[in-house]
Amino acid sequence: MDFALSHGQQEIKDRATEFADRYVAPYAADWDREARFPAPVFEKMAEAGFMGLCVPEEYGGGGMDFLSYVLLIEELSRADAGVGVTLAVHTSAGTLPILMYGDKEQKSRFVPDLARGEKIGCFALTEPQTGSDTAAIEARAEKVDGGYRLSGHKQWITNGRAAGTMLVFARAEGGVTAFVVGLDEPGISFGKHAEKMGVLSATTDDVLLEDVFAPDGSRLDEEGKGLKVALGTLDAGRIGVAAQAVGIAEAAFRYAASYAAERTTFGKAIAEHQAIAFKLAEMQTKIRAARLLTYEAAWMKDQGMPHGEAGARAKLFASVAANEVTYEAVQVLGGQGYMKDHPVERYYRDARVTEIYEGTSEIQRLVISRGIMRDLAQDPGGVQGARPVVG
Repeated sequence: MDFALSHGQQEIKDRATEFADRYVAPYAADWDREARFPAPVFEKMAEAGFMGLCVPEEYGGGGMDFLSYVLLIEELSRADAGVGVTLAVHTSAGTLPILMYGDKEQKSRFVPDLARGEKIGCFALTEPQTGSDTAAIEARAEKVDGGYRLSGHKQWITNGRAAGTMLVFARAEGGVTAFVVGLDEPGISFGKHAEKMGVLSATTDDVLLEDVFAPDGSRLDEEGKGLKVALGTLDAGRIGVAAQAVGIAEAAFRYAASYAAERTTFGKAIAEHQAIAFKLAEMQTKIRAARLLTYEAAWMKDQGMPHGEAGARAKLFASVAANEVTYEAVQVLGGQGYMKDHPVERYYRDARVTEIYEGTSEIQRLVISRGIMRDLAQDPGGVQGARPVVG
């Protein structure tokens, strides 16, 4: 079993670290305070080749594997969670589904602009009355000559106003169906801009569709196959959120550990007090475990293995860990941690959503437990628990 990154993966990680430390981290507090989407950063990401890192070269991407993309998301999220999730949604929810479910013409038409960063992608599934229950989508796709007319209200769409291309789900006669549409199409407008608790540098918006024409060539897969597209997209997307959670937790841990090494009480650094030292030990252990689960899920995807449950495990553990680690980071700093003068306050707010979007922690437990029951039904003595997948 080899835990070392390949030369190419390590190079991506190093480049991502340098980029995050130079172009993201110094400005993250300002973006958070102003709730400002930092468009110029994504222009620089495009120049660096990050907007399509794991997209095949034939479609304008970097041709790297999914694990390299996960390394990138982790490093960006360590600097700013909003930047990390913006790229994660653009890639795993706005670009990869077209590669997974689109035909040759659709890939050639839509993907290059996304891979080069000329357009940002978004994923419009959630509605005011439809969150985890994706089968209850109310948006409509009426069949007309040459295509469909889409109408509906999509809520809390990450990248909404910043995006140029949207993967949208609507109910056609044959069932829920996926379409790729441009955000500049007539009939598309933006509703409420979400005022969130965290990840404030990411724009989150309601998208309104009123009689929007989507030609037949914009439909992904067959009519009625939209839930398959959505769930397949979320399988990969959850690994990206896990990477985001690991990045947030890592940032909080580093700051808390450095603070604890410098802050003195009763004649010694607080890191030397067992109460604080044990907190740091627990924090680091949770981060490393979360990272391994995340890398395992990404590795499984790269190997072409089923990775839905692995992604659910990674997202569940990493998001819970991020919330626990950031909570303890605030606690290590005490009153200072509650103040906006220190970034752990921001990390604490940013971590909360990782247990919510791309499927709540409760949904991840449902996915995992159903997998356990399936394995037990197939082989009562062979359900995977202690046996590692990698190796």
